Amino acid sequence: MQISIEPKDGVEKILNVTIPSEEIQSQVESKITEYGKEIQLKGFRRGRVPKKLLIQRFGSQARQEVLGDLMNEAIRKAVEENELALAGNPEVQEVKDLDDGGFSFVAKLETFPEIPDIDFSAITIERDVAEVTDKDVDDMLKKLRKQRQEWKDSAGKIANGDLVTLQYSARSAEETFPAEGSEKMIALLGESPIPDTLKTALIGMKKGEKGELNVTFDEDFAVKELAGKEVAFNFEVENVKKAKLPKVDEEFVKSFGVESGTEEDLRKDIRANLERELKNALELQVRNAILAELRKQCQDVKLPESMVQKEAGVLAQQATERARQMGLSNIEPIPPEEFREQAAERLLNALIIGDIARKENVQVDYTRVREKVNEIAETFENPAQIVELYYSNPDLMSGVENTILESQVIELIADKVNSTENKKTFAEILEPAQ
Repeated sequence: MQISIEPKDGVEKILNVTIPSEEIQSQVESKITEYGKEIQLKGFRRGRVPKKLLIQRFGSQARQEVLGDLMNEAIRKAVEENELALAGNPEVQEVKDLDDGGFSFVAKLETFPEIPDIDFSAITIERDVAEVTDKDVDDMLKKLRKQRQEWKDSAGKIANGDLVTLQYSARSAEETFPAEGSEKMIALLGESPIPDTLKTALIGMKKGEKGELNVTFDEDFAVKELAGKEVAFNFEVENVKKAKLPKVDEEFVKSFGVESGTEEDLRKDIRANLERELKNALELQVRNAILAELRKQCQDVKLPESMVQKEAGVLAQQATERARQMGLSNIEPIPPEEFREQAAERLLNALIIGDIARKENVQVDYTRVREKVNEIAETFENPAQIVELYYSNPDLMSGVENTILESQVIELIADKVNSTENKKTFAEILEPAQ
């Protein structure tokens, strides 16, 4: 058997194999002998079928089986002898029966790319730093109160934060909307995206009062008939509701799972949650900054096409499933090509992290794996059941282990790179991601 490998393009290699007729014929005869021990034909006892008849009936089948075995053996031998790390299944592109009874084939092999050595000390990243303050705790407590607020009808003057219902009609140079009668609009002043001129006009008015003014609506305004238009806006205040915030009493505090019912303990709980969110956000910022720099160092690395396509397919499937879970039942499957860039980035990240872990001898810390599983489980109603689910599912555990290994490698690199600190507030770190 003659085997040769030639590089083609980066991670691709071409395997050329020629199998001599003698080797094929020898194994075909052995295969026919095996058939003869098992096959029973009409008129012959088992094991007594003439070899000539077996060759006539099963010679072609035996040759195909032998060629399949020899092809697999040739690929295995080539991979082992050349110490290749295959990134996907070999792709047989050409097969040919030779005139002398021999056989040849060509196969494309995709291998994992070689990741270059990286000088971590030559990398500089920007690192955000922030802390949770009493104001951040106060702001979160206000948000929690707003989640439980009640709306009460009001005959008083409209103020920022009120929920206002209008009956309106609008007239532009081209048309009137609606053509007849009026439309209803509900706006939460200070939060709903209505023009500032309309908000200013409403503040101080009361239920039942009317007004008219010229208003220009933004291009992305929710009512498409008004979006991007300048109109004469006629309106009447149909209803005004003012928010009534709940007191921070024992009942309110216990509704958030704080058994003591005290505001002090609720604030401690809020601070702990905010500090956990901030820690995760800062770690993510460092991770993304480090990975971006590592990818720059490896921008010439060619990725195996089969792996990129597979990863893009997984991302497309996940995105389609998320859309369906949001109620878009008739959505068409999202084309994997839309996720190609994201897939390539994720794949390169994984290859770089894996290579660094091998070179630096970083082993998965299974104590942290256990802590991570417990952390995930605590977000569910029955944590013990979720922990059992993870430990009984190898795919789920593999995902957690990969996450922990990546974290360990990132931490190792973070200690070796240069960094500059940017002081920010909690809101500056968290609000862009909300």
